[in-house]
Amino acid sequence: MSMSAILIISLAAGVVLVVGGGLMMYMANLVRNAYEIKVQINSDLDERLKIISDDLDKKSLWIKQELTEELEKIKLGLSQSNARSLQEMAEPLSRRIAALEDILKKDRTDWSKAVDDTRQGNTSLDAKLVQFRKDMRRIEEKLGIEPTSATLGPPPKPATAEQPAAGTETAPAATGEKPKPSPPLVQKVGSILPDLG
Repeated sequence: MSMSAILIISLAAGVVLVVGGGLMMYMANLVRNAYEIKVQINSDLDERLKIISDDLDKKSLWIKQELTEELEKIKLGLSQSNARSLQEMAEPLSRRIAALEDILKKDRTDWSKAVDDTRQGNTSLDAKLVQFRKDMRRIEEKLGIEPTSATLGPPPKPATAEQPAAGTETAPAATGEKPKPSPPLVQKVGSILPDLG
């Protein structure tokens, strides 16, 4: 092999080594740049994610506060509406109850007055009946008529076997006398009516 061939081969090998070394260094530089870019991207992502998380936390807290305030307003409005509705419903009921109480008081007063009037009427009627019996008894005594149960009042107690009842006459069969005919009922009523008038 001649010196020129060896020189060409040596130059080719040197060129290959130089080109290969350059490529290796370029590839290493690319890899290092890619790693740095990756680290930078991860750092930027973490920072952005942290900012987004903080922003979301703030927004969620603000939304919770807004919802709490709205719920409080809704509760207050519902309570006021319910109280107003209950008051509106209670007012006619109260008026109705008051009216019923007034009616009951009036009816109670009327009933008491009616009971008192009835008692007074009964007392007056009893007095009139007593006076009527007295007048009837007096008229019958004047006319010589035997007193009736209407003028004698309550029936007397039955007499015993040994003692006859007071005010009764002996039987006609025992005395042998004929009984006197009593005046007819028309005569009794006709003799009473002029005195009552």
